[in-house]
Amino acid sequence: MVLCDRGGEEVEVTCEASQREVACLEHAGKPCELALEVDADTEAEHRPVEQMLIVVPADQLSGWTPMPAPDFVLPSVRGGPLGLAELRAGGPVVLVFVAEECPTSTLALRRLAPLAAPLREAGVALAAVFEDPPEVAARVARTTGFSGTALAEPAPYEVSRAYRLEALPTTVLVDRDGEEADRRVGWDAAGLEELLTRACGTAIDVTRDAPAVKPGCAAKSTYDAATIALLDGGADELEDMFARGWTDGLPVVPPTRERVAAMLGGRDPGLVLGEVPPAMGEATLERVAACAVLAGCRPAYFPVVEAAVRAALEPAFNLNGQAVTTQPSGQLVVVNGPIRHALGLNSGMGALGPGTRANLTIGRALRLVITLTGGAAPGRLDRATLGHPGKLGFCIAEDEENSPWEPLHVERGFAPDRSVVTVIASDAPLSISEHRSMGPEELASILGWAAAATWSPNWWPLGATSVYVICPEHRALFAAAGWSKERVREAMFAAVTRPARELQHGETTPFVLAADPDATITKWTSPQEIVVLAAGGEAGRYSALLGPCLGMQAAVVSREVVEST
Repeated sequence: MVLCDRGGEEVEVTCEASQREVACLEHAGKPCELALEVDADTEAEHRPVEQMLIVVPADQLSGWTPMPAPDFVLPSVRGGPLGLAELRAGGPVVLVFVAEECPTSTLALRRLAPLAAPLREAGVALAAVFEDPPEVAARVARTTGFSGTALAEPAPYEVSRAYRLEALPTTVLVDRDGEEADRRVGWDAAGLEELLTRACGTAIDVTRDAPAVKPGCAAKSTYDAATIALLDGGADELEDMFARGWTDGLPVVPPTRERVAAMLGGRDPGLVLGEVPPAMGEATLERVAACAVLAGCRPAYFPVVEAAVRAALEPAFNLNGQAVTTQPSGQLVVVNGPIRHALGLNSGMGALGPGTRANLTIGRALRLVITLTGGAAPGRLDRATLGHPGKLGFCIAEDEENSPWEPLHVERGFAPDRSVVTVIASDAPLSISEHRSMGPEELASILGWAAAATWSPNWWPLGATSVYVICPEHRALFAAAGWSKERVREAMFAAVTRPARELQHGETTPFVLAADPDATITKWTSPQEIVVLAAGGEAGRYSALLGPCLGMQAAVVSREVVEST
């Protein structure tokens, strides 16, 4: 092979590689502008490096001599700084310079990942040096399965410059003496196999899956300061979402066309589900899918999100009233049926809390539809005095298998084997600790009286829905006595009464004001205003009560989940 340096002088190089691609070659410290394509079946011809790039092992360059590898200390994604000297303590080091934006870097990390263990056994350290922040390096290492050492190099990428990088990925072998013994640029399976075999002193097999050769990308260290600033901060997608107002105050997943298409899963993007109050934005499936992406949903969750949106847009639910009220109410999403298990929804320990992606993102997707498509942004059309954390996202699944009662969707007329979403306007959860009740009557009374002060202490009867989430130990006590869900409701309803005279002051109902002072007033208009759900961890006698949304005549609405496209 013949290479032409900047002065046009031809330099002979021996190379057995055929049609390998790289970003830059050096000989005697001089970058080459022209490279010669080599193929056994064709005549050699000069081509500019920009058009045809070749990988050449550094030690195959005529007159090439090992050079000391520049020392460095960089942040490790596992915590604390780590230097080349420490990496070399056990033997040779293979450094792979990469960047998140470079597809060839990702390819290299994926294909080198299975070799980390055999290299380690051979006493060779494998380290990826990312031209990215530590959090990005950690994420890319995780998603590619790269188990070697991951280091993060900050701008202005002085380590990359010290190693004279022109392109990524660049793989550098540093021997036991701290000298650069070899390097490869881009992905070159045969060349990297030679390098790794040389490092280990024993044969290392590198996959020959296509592409066996792939050129890389320009190293960030070659960019000017303005370009580096743009790459490392000026185009921050998460900050851009905040700037656009496409968030609920927490970071979101940017809704790229690819992500939205994946969420839709072949459904008609232009299908209109209805208008979303209060601004009456049109809820196309595409917009709902974008909100699901923003919320962090998996595509598998989308049928539940769609059903929740359809239910919330039913006129009987009165989403318009809920969206603009000064009340704190949000929208509780209850999921029943087989889809609970398919999506990994939590109905057990911590069911109303953090930790489960499906619960949190499905509820959040509905809220983002209301906020972004419906215009109900807090402080603007959403006039809630305080609000509550459930307005970020409020979704729960019922623990049907461990409940003595029929699940909510069966109560509401659906077959047990159907997957159903129910939406309920509700306040934040109130925890009810009751560890000492010995019988069902006593427990029903305690649970019922927890609602006495909901909405307002003197507002009796409520005339709206209260939701009880009954934990397993409380359910077991009722079940042992043979109590049905209806009997539990009736007992709670009957237990919570007060004479009108105790309620005839402050914020009370017209009904109470007109009543005889000795008249008995119930907290609810009827037992049917009490919704009973089964959920919670097996240990601890803590149930919960979600107060009502008043004055909206907001009905409880259920919709079946349609999983097909």
